[in-house]
Amino acid sequence: MASTFSVTRKHLIFGICLPLALLLGYLLADVQDPVSVLIIIGAIFALSVPLLMKWYHPLLVLTWNMGAFVALPGRPALWTIFAFLGILVLILNRATGDERARFSAVSSLTMPLVAILVIVIFTAVATGGINLGIFRSGEMGGKSYFFVIAAIVGYFVLGSRFIPPERARFYIGLFFLTGLCAATPRVAALFGDFALNLVSPFFGPDFDPEYEAGLSFGEIRLRSVAVAGTAAFYWLLARHGVSGILNFRQPWWALLAFILLGVGMLGGYRSIGIIMFSTFVVLFCLEGLWRTRAAFAFIGCIAITCVGLIGFADKLPFVMQRTLSFLPLKLDPAVKFSAEVSSTWRLEMWQHAVTEVPKYLFKGKGYKISMDDIYMVSYSMRQGNAANWEGAFTVGDYHNGPLTVLIIFGIYGFAGFLWLIIAGICYLYRVRRDSPPELRQINNFLFGTFLVQSVYFLFIYGSFSNDLFKFTGILGLSVALNVPYEGKTAVETAPGLQPSLQS
Repeated sequence: MASTFSVTRKHLIFGICLPLALLLGYLLADVQDPVSVLIIIGAIFALSVPLLMKWYHPLLVLTWNMGAFVALPGRPALWTIFAFLGILVLILNRATGDERARFSAVSSLTMPLVAILVIVIFTAVATGGINLGIFRSGEMGGKSYFFVIAAIVGYFVLGSRFIPPERARFYIGLFFLTGLCAATPRVAALFGDFALNLVSPFFGPDFDPEYEAGLSFGEIRLRSVAVAGTAAFYWLLARHGVSGILNFRQPWWALLAFILLGVGMLGGYRSIGIIMFSTFVVLFCLEGLWRTRAAFAFIGCIAITCVGLIGFADKLPFVMQRTLSFLPLKLDPAVKFSAEVSSTWRLEMWQHAVTEVPKYLFKGKGYKISMDDIYMVSYSMRQGNAANWEGAFTVGDYHNGPLTVLIIFGIYGFAGFLWLIIAGICYLYRVRRDSPPELRQINNFLFGTFLVQSVYFLFIYGSFSNDLFKFTGILGLSVALNVPYEGKTAVETAPGLQPSLQS
């Protein structure tokens, strides 16, 4: 008869804590010894294992969109640490017989993610391995592999726990509202250098105080503030939907949405304006509001906004004008010039990058980057002997989603990513169609935002290593919300769900 390894949770905790208590008692006799300090720190981490075993899932949800870093070499994002810790804890929980800890709840999503993981590892091995700059080997690129693998691992950890419907709104708030933390450096800067230095190890500042000293408020591109506004806008759509925002009995939600849209424009990024507006329109259609009287209110608001922009667009702050520069409006000449320069160098880089696709079609280039190449390109750009896009091209930042997959991982990686997108859209559509009433609004949002992000990545802008976690995060959260446990511990709190969701 086959035997299975099973240890009770109490025995596991007791087996860890007793030897550590004896060791700490010995080491505390000499706290000045660096080796003792390191061992004590390691012991504290080991003692936190029981907490991680219980709270790893909400901690990952909390940090997924937080934008925080860990003060370690390479500055990994905080969510990546909890993703890898979570998968270890998940293994431990399975070993202790916790049937609620699951690795794969939706096979149609698991297969493309595993395929992408295999392709990523194969490409890394075939192109010289995962090179991390922190080891000073003269080569870089390992951090991009780290983010891609963490995004895949994070999906399995997010989907490993079922979230009861009565706690769905709470977890949606954890997932999106922590994105407000992106503005932490800007807020800290208002309180002086001490506060800014205090948060810098965890939230790297995205601005240069000396450069911005001579600029007015409307000329400063507040990227982190725009990201925070977008996160809050997403939460508002997921929590109340377009129908709730356009509810005239509660006009404050419409006012808040308008304010957050303005905050998102403070970054001066055309992409943020496109994504926010597109998500709103897609959800408007998904909720069926185009067949109701709300359609007239929506069209009226759009008409009034268009009239206002046509007449006064050039009076808006510089950064807001730049966000709207993709529209045929009368704008400040400096704004038009800035937008045209940005578009021109991207088009030039894409024209050159397309010629590289056949070279790496069947064997991807990988993320390996030579420090010598970076130095030579930087030197040539300073001397005026290289185009202004060659620096981004050298590090694989093509500002185009399909190119960042095709060149880096070849046709196989692109096929795997398309498989994931199609499988994700099909899964989220089924979830939306069969959703119980208490989750319908959230599932509408997850389907709509996944659709918008997919189109935006494929046709406007994207970076595979930086954006994959957005797709896996939406899918992982949807699995946690919509797929109950199987077997003896199944939770019958989502009666509207169909068995097809788990296939």
